[in-house]
Amino acid sequence: MLLVPAAPWSEVPDLMKTPIHVFTAALLGLQAAGAYQLHEWGTFTTVSGSDGILLAGLEREEEKLPPFAHAHMGLENGQNPDPAELTRIYQQHGTLGINPPFSKGLGRRPLSGVTVKMETPVIYFHSEETTPIHASVKVGFEGGTISQWYPQRSGGEKLPEPPPSSDPTNKPTPISAWTLDFSKNYRGSIEWQVDILTPAQTRDLVLFKPGDTLGWLRARQPMTNAVRTANGETEGYLFYRGVGHFNPGLKTTVSGDETLHIENQTHGRIPYLVAFELAEGKLRWTERAGGLEANGALAIAESDLKAEAAGFPENLYRSVKNGLAKCGLTDAEARSMVETWWQSYFEAPGLRVFWVLPRETTDRLLPLEVSPAPAEVVRVLVGRSEVLRPRKEAEWLAASRKSGDDANPWNWLVQGDRFGLAIRERVQSMEKATAAK
Repeated sequence: MLLVPAAPWSEVPDLMKTPIHVFTAALLGLQAAGAYQLHEWGTFTTVSGSDGILLAGLEREEEKLPPFAHAHMGLENGQNPDPAELTRIYQQHGTLGINPPFSKGLGRRPLSGVTVKMETPVIYFHSEETTPIHASVKVGFEGGTISQWYPQRSGGEKLPEPPPSSDPTNKPTPISAWTLDFSKNYRGSIEWQVDILTPAQTRDLVLFKPGDTLGWLRARQPMTNAVRTANGETEGYLFYRGVGHFNPGLKTTVSGDETLHIENQTHGRIPYLVAFELAEGKLRWTERAGGLEANGALAIAESDLKAEAAGFPENLYRSVKNGLAKCGLTDAEARSMVETWWQSYFEAPGLRVFWVLPRETTDRLLPLEVSPAPAEVVRVLVGRSEVLRPRKEAEWLAASRKSGDDANPWNWLVQGDRFGLAIRERVQSMEKATAAK
């Protein structure tokens, strides 16, 4: 609808005498304000025992982010904390509210109830406009915090903190009071005000930054438009990460005969799914290119996972890339996602299911508001469901019962493995079940 402000009749032009091309140009100019596309990809990671129960302790990181990324105080991952914030917190609390150096976890603020790690959603923009488009982007996170981001945000959540101490010097706020418990209905958010630059401006930019990591570089796409914030930060995409507590909707169990069972409880159609395992150096996988209907179920025996020959599994690469592209990503974006996550997805030992969340599930968990509205929105969020096999659980249970030097492998797993806390939780539940019997 074209809205025209009221004006005296003497100021209204003679419409019958105005060339039609003037109106056409004006109308096209209004439409061009939103004549761009928004594409997004990212990953949710969960770990479940063979019984299908999601396990907590997923706040640990695999790799550090570049030093120029931004984060909440205490949730840094390769970034330096804000000195002003450190000073304020110490003055008010007599402590910094973070664990001692070298402790494991996401940053050093104590967290609990983390059953989901949201990893590296990136938002791309596609525009052929010859002038920049100023856009407002807001993303919510139902069940978690958006812990890290780039470029700098213009608004969003502020992490809760305990009341200041009445006597910071003699009665500092205990570290336990700083624990963020995500099992208590947390809701995060982030906002950006950015200029979507033109193709010419994007080509002229130097996006290189000292500290660029390999994953960060792989996420950049030369066919997308760069964004710029008011403080001058530029990048080829909007980036964010988070941790939380919720059920994405895929239930995975493994029966005593080591058969993987998958149930779609999202209430929507899963458009693409891959079951994958790397064990004892052998890579096996199978895909369901047609996905899985709402309330559908699959049973995948070990024999259904087809082994790949030694070397680079190009068939797997192409299949996953094509599956993501069929969900709406460009071919380059799909390649970017596969290559960004290749080492973590396909070179780490374990049994896991990769599945594309139904769009309605993505929109519910990560509500998105963008102004002006894009002509097209594509969101491809991949669930990475790590599944523990019964025989591995039995091995870990036996290892956890050892003592002395024999206990070192188990202690190293719990303390150093990315999923060590989740594995420990599963073993503890097995011990309780054994004791109850």
